[in-house]
Amino acid sequence: MILLASSTRGQTGVGESYHGPGVGHATDIIYPANTQTMGIVTLDVSVDATGAVQNVSNVRDVPPLTIVAQGAVRSWQFTPALVNGQSAAGLVRVNVVFNPFNLSGVALPSPSLQPANSSGAASNGDFQPAQVTAASYATYPPHTTSAGTVVLQVRVGNDGKVHGQIVALGTGSLSGTAARAVKSWHFTPASYRGIAVASDVVIAYVFAPPSGTM
Repeated sequence: MILLASSTRGQTGVGESYHGPGVGHATDIIYPANTQTMGIVTLDVSVDATGAVQNVSNVRDVPPLTIVAQGAVRSWQFTPALVNGQSAAGLVRVNVVFNPFNLSGVALPSPSLQPANSSGAASNGDFQPAQVTAASYATYPPHTTSAGTVVLQVRVGNDGKVHGQIVALGTGSLSGTAARAVKSWHFTPASYRGIAVASDVVIAYVFAPPSGTM
């Protein structure tokens, strides 16, 4: 599955420097057993000035996947937002895309984006996080026996396109296929006080077991 945490970084154009929260420490998310459900769960995570999670709001719900995503993200540690270099509370939007097993490296169709629940979105004042408009599942490497989570920190420009990435969690062939998949993602860019800005997005792919048994 894929997980995204959005944060802005850079000058706001109003004499203030703002860098939104990011993921500091992430752990594996387990694909639920005995389900064939797939798709994207979207959460808004509020963190305090130390990066500790204070609240997790549901923005896009895909039962029974949402509760798994919420439980995992609550245990994550984030870096705080920075305003003029000072730690501050902030908001991280997390998109979790559950990536089903695709046999022999056969590509899956792009996941459908269920309508977001705007009433569930957390209020973050001046900052509006980047929103995914097009996503893709990762393709399993041929003959793989691997499963687990890969977390990528992805740079999204103010044009909504992916401009770079680093691997924050995960190794081996799954990291490579996850990194290739995110290059095709597109977003509505984040904004700060109404101005489109570049942002950091954290995408976590949690791969279902190759057996196909979930």
